[in-house]
Amino acid sequence: MNIVSQETMLDARRKYTGTTRVPFTFGGKTEYAEKKLVNGEMQVMHFNKPLGEMISYGGSNVSKELLRKVVLDVELGREEVQPLYKPIYDTISDSNLPEVLDAKWALRGACVFAQSFEGSEVKFGTLEAENGPTARINTYTAGFEYTKQIKDFNQSFQVEMLNKAMGEAYNALLNELYIGPFIKATYKKDNQTAKQAAAEGEPAFVTMYNTIKEGMKQAIVKKRPASVLLASKANQLDIEQALRGGYTYKGTTLPAITGISTIIYYDGWTTTVGKKTTTYKGVPTDKIYLIRPKRGFKELVKQDLRIEANAGDLSRLVEQQIVGYAYRGVFAAIDENVQELTIA
Repeated sequence: MNIVSQETMLDARRKYTGTTRVPFTFGGKTEYAEKKLVNGEMQVMHFNKPLGEMISYGGSNVSKELLRKVVLDVELGREEVQPLYKPIYDTISDSNLPEVLDAKWALRGACVFAQSFEGSEVKFGTLEAENGPTARINTYTAGFEYTKQIKDFNQSFQVEMLNKAMGEAYNALLNELYIGPFIKATYKKDNQTAKQAAAEGEPAFVTMYNTIKEGMKQAIVKKRPASVLLASKANQLDIEQALRGGYTYKGTTLPAITGISTIIYYDGWTTTVGKKTTTYKGVPTDKIYLIRPKRGFKELVKQDLRIEANAGDLSRLVEQQIVGYAYRGVFAAIDENVQELTIA
């Protein structure tokens, strides 16, 4: 069984070695920074000149190197907050995606074989649209400013902290965009499974076992068999104990619950910028979501995170602005693919 959480994803990254090219925009042109990981350790680019000197040269190659450094620091931050939603979604990455997509674009092929008799016609397959909401590509932005104090006092450590924070915030946004719909949805009665009544003194995992088993049964009967379970990490021990089965309770051995290939644990994210705190809520501790993945869930990427630099504002003693922006959307057909379980 595949367990997906911040801990397991970070552990997997510690074993990864590879190189990717990360695009950024400089002088209206697309440039690339080379991101290298060796056994999970990312090679960090260091300043080879005073920060103030690098900022001052504006359009020269030195400034390009500064922006390259920013991009790699942002990637370092992205490594700290791992995206957890990938087992649920198909990714569609296309720079030609329109701003609004009707639900009919989420197509799948449908075909069936039938016995053929002399003179009968062949039954031709069709394309069927997945039901669901209209998908929209939205623009997401974040930025920070290099002040004269940062430049004049060569406070490169502050620059690196700001860069890394942008990367962390972006991946946290991705988890919110693609896991948030399951948490925020209002589920129809047909998509809900109540907590199964517990006998007095019954262990928590037995109640969990009965509730998950009933939820799986309902999902199958309603033609949306689940293979992904989404939950809070607070319930990890009871969930995994229930799924494994093999325990004897009141003379009955509980068999393993089959069908779940991936468990995702998501507990949200929070940060404070100035006086404003932003919180992305995780999965409630009293809920579990059983999900049929891929077919009804699309991660839409018109443009992934892109970094650009802009001239500052002398009236505020700002030397340079760094802006990150992305064009992304989500298609999530919740009603057709999710069963919500109440476990407390």
